[in-house]
Amino acid sequence: MSQTGLGVALKMLREKRTLSLREVGELSKIDHAYVHRLETGEKTNPSQDLVDKLLKVLKPGERDITFVKWLVDHADTDPDLVEFAINDPQVAIHEFTAAAGIRHRGTLRPDPATLIARIRRAFAEDEEE
Repeated sequence: MSQTGLGVALKMLREKRTLSLREVGELSKIDHAYVHRLETGEKTNPSQDLVDKLLKVLKPGERDITFVKWLVDHADTDPDLVEFAINDPQVAIHEFTAAAGIRHRGTLRPDPATLIARIRRAFAEDEEE
């Protein structure tokens, strides 16, 4: 099973807090194996209650909370884009969601930095009009 955007985000936030899967499981009262399956993409579509429990333990900032909650409903988001956006605090949620919503022709996708740059240019052009 391939990794999901949500799984990437949860793993990054967990590692940022330097917590093990077992520690997250104990603190959130969620089976650590289930958390692992979420991170790896084996499980998708967690309940909002479960996500809230994880976020309470992971203690991300408001921006990252918004990212995670958006990813719950958008399972097909490119994991590389998620990693890029979470690592770059300059990427706003509206830029991220616009980039995540773009569908590409063929199999070649632009790298996340190029995609975000294109979104920013498009937004700037819209503001000029």
